[in-house]
Amino acid sequence: MRKHLNICIQIEKTVAQIYRKMAESSKLSPAVRTGLLELAQEEDDHASQLQFALRFPDGSIVDSLPGMLQEAERLLQLAQKALQHVEQNVVSDQQAVNIGVELEKKFCQAHIGNSFQFKEEHLKSMFSAMAKDDERHCKKLEELKKQCQP
Repeated sequence: MRKHLNICIQIEKTVAQIYRKMAESSKLSPAVRTGLLELAQEEDDHASQLQFALRFPDGSIVDSLPGMLQEAERLLQLAQKALQHVEQNVVSDQQAVNIGVELEKKFCQAHIGNSFQFKEEHLKSMFSAMAKDDERHCKKLEELKKQCQP
């Protein structure tokens, strides 16, 4: 299970990098740039929370259930691919928010699923809160998307 949590930490850090890299684009409006930087900070906070979860004793967390580790690995690959894309391409406001929405929706579902896989209530609560954060991130990105439309 610790391997699974470590992959989740990598995902959160990668998503933070994606948001920061997109925020570097000279094509972005100040509102989108600020929003992306705020989201990056929250993703960093998620990574810190997951690092804290690694401190729990082994009996506090269940072994990886079938598919959990594979899903985390798939999501990490998705995040790494998105990072590679934004490193190689300058994105517009619309592209940045679309990338963010796509990622947040996928990660929200993963966090909801993971919140039910732990024995420790603190871990369940943490993943549930992270899923709510991702939902809020989607809403924030959707609001930014509306601002970007001509």
